[in-house]
Amino acid sequence: MNQLADPSGIGAHYRSSTTDDRAEALEASIFQRLWSALWLNRLLVGGIVITCVVLSIVISLLSTPLYSASARVQINRVESNVTDVEGVEAEGDSLDYDEFYTTQYALLESVTLAERVARSLELATDEEFLTAFEIPADSMIVRGDSRTANQEIGNILLENLAIDPVRGSSLVDVGFTSPSRTLSARIADAWVDEFIESSIERRFAASNDAREFLEEQLAELRDRLEQSEREIVAYVTGNEIFPVGSAAEGGGAGDTLTGNALSATSAALIEARSARIAAESAFRENAGGPENPLLNTLRARRAELTSERAELLTRFTDGYPPVVAITNQIAEIEREISAAEGLSRGDLQSAYRAAVEREQAVQAQVDSLKNVYLAEQGASIEYNILQRDVDTNRELYNGLLQRYKEIGVAGVETSNTQLVDSAKIPRFPSSPNLPLNIVIGFLFGSGLAAGVVFVREQIDRSLRDPTDVKKVLGLPLLGAIPRVDEDGYLEQLSDPKSEISEAYLATSTLLDLSTEHGFPRKLVLSSAVPNEGKTSSSYALANLLARRGKKTILVDFDLRSPSVGTIAGLPNVGGVSNLLSGSDDIARFVRQGDRENLSFLTAGPIPPNPGELIAGERAGRLLDMLAEQYDHIVIDSPPVLGMADALVLSLLADGMVFVIEANNVRLRQLSNALQRLRDVDAAIFGAIVTKLDQRNSDFGYGYGYGYGYGYGQNSESEKE
Repeated sequence: MNQLADPSGIGAHYRSSTTDDRAEALEASIFQRLWSALWLNRLLVGGIVITCVVLSIVISLLSTPLYSASARVQINRVESNVTDVEGVEAEGDSLDYDEFYTTQYALLESVTLAERVARSLELATDEEFLTAFEIPADSMIVRGDSRTANQEIGNILLENLAIDPVRGSSLVDVGFTSPSRTLSARIADAWVDEFIESSIERRFAASNDAREFLEEQLAELRDRLEQSEREIVAYVTGNEIFPVGSAAEGGGAGDTLTGNALSATSAALIEARSARIAAESAFRENAGGPENPLLNTLRARRAELTSERAELLTRFTDGYPPVVAITNQIAEIEREISAAEGLSRGDLQSAYRAAVEREQAVQAQVDSLKNVYLAEQGASIEYNILQRDVDTNRELYNGLLQRYKEIGVAGVETSNTQLVDSAKIPRFPSSPNLPLNIVIGFLFGSGLAAGVVFVREQIDRSLRDPTDVKKVLGLPLLGAIPRVDEDGYLEQLSDPKSEISEAYLATSTLLDLSTEHGFPRKLVLSSAVPNEGKTSSSYALANLLARRGKKTILVDFDLRSPSVGTIAGLPNVGGVSNLLSGSDDIARFVRQGDRENLSFLTAGPIPPNPGELIAGERAGRLLDMLAEQYDHIVIDSPPVLGMADALVLSLLADGMVFVIEANNVRLRQLSNALQRLRDVDAAIFGAIVTKLDQRNSDFGYGYGYGYGYGYGQNSESEKE
């Protein structure tokens, strides 16, 4: 029996790791705890859920029916082009997919579009709209200016607009909800129409901006081109540079009038020099004898050409160009031969002098043109610079002019937005949806009820699981006492087969193991706060000891709120307060109960200083005197918190049993009370948890605890 007689009471028996592991494995699961919380609060949960469902039904029946109409539109990322001309805005392929469609959805929900719809449908004066949305006659929509009215109407439209993209496609449903069937359809269609029109307007606006910009640039470039052309003309005129051919058309300064004249004169000089050489050769050769070497040369040349012509005729006809050319050469040589044969020596000399003079004249002309040309080339450097400036300005101007024309043509592009389905007038209201609202009310009520239960469970920090006595408070659990009706408490306690008798029997059995000599001779029962069942537990333990044949006395030391006399059915005319105040006649105040071996010492009159009386020397002397007459003394003491009476009594007795009411006292209060006892080194044997009910059933306690299971079964068998 001494295995529980350690400093911590019988808790050493429960501190083995094997027992702890088993206890942890047998703990109630989170789902059991949740179900228990909901079941214990089922009336509250049911009330909240039913209230929410009823409210959803009432709200649905009282709500104005709303009708939703939807139009479907297709928004393409790349629009089709009527012309092969690039527009001003970027093509759809160059835009990010999500970015593009997010932008389109935002445009569909823009305030500007809502105001466009309000203006196009003239909703400010539309009686159907004003009636459907209950617009008062003194509102800004009716009495304000058109701009303010359209802004207010736009806000109303946006509140009732729904943009629903069709997943995985370029289709978008534009829906509108209102109390009017036809109004919803009209606004949905108008919304799509205005969106398409605004898209086209944005494209034209972008083209117009580009055209205006290009017009400014073209005007600037035109002025620059004209200025550069004026400068080059002035320079040409001032420097007497006369471009011809490609130079006159912008090809550079190389083809000038002087250059062409120099080229032509140089060619004439070459011809004159050739003629002079031929005349000189003929003159010198004729001077050597009658035989004219020139004639011989011409005749030899004629023979060669005749041979070549004959060879070509073997392969080609007379019209073949090389044959014609040789024939002409032969004819020319024959004319020269004829001329040579008729010349005399004097004629040759005159021809020679004429050729020399002509050569000299042409040479002088070439020299003169060369000097002019060289001077002109020096001046052409600046001319080329000016010419390049003119060419550059002309190219820029032509390029911008072409782009300007293209932008004008790009306006014929079709919109990338097309209407797919027009809005149909709805036949049935979209809201209120009674079945859906009932489901929502049920779900909301369930969630609200769960939240309330959760908050209540979190606020309620009382002891629910008796095993928390050891895990949280660090005390051995001596007993778990079920809740019983006060009227039948004494009757059930007198019945050994009742659950409460079995529970206290198990408690007394554990207390038998608490000391080396068995059940403590002086046992104090206390609690953290009043009304936790310590008096009932004191009476039950004393009753069990008396039933065993032990001479037992139950002493009421709760001098502030005595209750032992009430539970025992004895008058509280004298008792502990009298003995502590000076009387030594114990027998005068001891009362005998109905059960043999059980006596009672009530508290007596409530003294003005109960704390001082209990803390005095007579309290210990009284217990010693009672210990001489009785086997066991069971002491009902005041609560621990707020008073020192229980602390003093715990030191005068062998030890204390701490009584805890389940589901009531907070764990923090229990911990504070136990800390006070531990501060004075009080011996605490363990704790009794009282008033267990169905709230504790998930922890293995409460109704159906198990005491008397066999008795009930036998009783039913006997009845049968």
